[in-house]
Amino acid sequence: MNDIPKGRLSFLTPQGVRRTEPVSIGDRRRRTVPPPLSARDLTLADRRLVRLTAADPETGPARLEAEARAALTVHRAFATTPYRSLFPALVGHDMDADEPFLLYEAPRGDPAARLSYGISTTEQRTVERDLVLAVRLLESVGLVHTGLVPAAVRWDGKHVQLWDLASAVPLGALRRPTGTPPYASPEQRRGVGRCDARDALWSAAQIVYQLAAGHPGDPDGPPADLASYRSLELGDAFAPSADARPEPALVLARLMPGPDPAALAEARPDPLEPHRQEYDRAMERKRRAAGVVPDHPPAPEPGQTRRRTWFGGRAY
Repeated sequence: MNDIPKGRLSFLTPQGVRRTEPVSIGDRRRRTVPPPLSARDLTLADRRLVRLTAADPETGPARLEAEARAALTVHRAFATTPYRSLFPALVGHDMDADEPFLLYEAPRGDPAARLSYGISTTEQRTVERDLVLAVRLLESVGLVHTGLVPAAVRWDGKHVQLWDLASAVPLGALRRPTGTPPYASPEQRRGVGRCDARDALWSAAQIVYQLAAGHPGDPDGPPADLASYRSLELGDAFAPSADARPEPALVLARLMPGPDPAALAEARPDPLEPHRQEYDRAMERKRRAAGVVPDHPPAPEPGQTRRRTWFGGRAY
């Protein structure tokens, strides 16, 4: 690969520091990220990492850029918190390389798609809590994951790790018809309205139900046998309309009583803001050089206000 000369890799850390370290390239990883991205194992100075690149020259670069933006946002907010293990651990990136890439620590555990009856009821409850926590934390930084499927959720026996950050889009952006039933909400599949954190809550409910029941749920509403799984706190998340689903913070307060963990992110300063601004400028230069008009997310409709932020289930 032309950006890994003589077994050395140059990249930027999440803090914006340029580093060059010895590297050895391994095999491609299957099912780590969905197309149009691809993942490959590598060892960087004795650390096991994965390298994400664009597999498709037409659609891959935009997808990789979306992954980078979300990864940097998540790293800034949670890298020094107890919740950092819920997301891929960003090691570095170089979006100006001949072949742009991201570096993550190797994924933990196995995809939830392989689990089904392979975990206990107690572990299912932990998966449920961790998924809702991840949805709430992403909401706190203005993102909603629109690609929550079992293949994007990993389980190491103790905690969940949520991948495919390229599917994290800005809250309030126009929905586009996308997603796989039953994991994508009805509104998301139809592409109507605006992205809402409760879209991802629907997806989390479908994944947890499948783990408990051993089969997929109803793509349009509550499963017929939902009453058989009384331990699920996500039962009301199966409402066909996002407006009828609970706020993620309210569900999280039942699963994880106490102050809202998202308050950590909302109260923290942004030490990486200069580096994020430089990243944005670099992306702007690349788009202009390629003759691509920047695709900014649509602004909220006039008069639209951000939904309330919750702390411990109480609005402020």
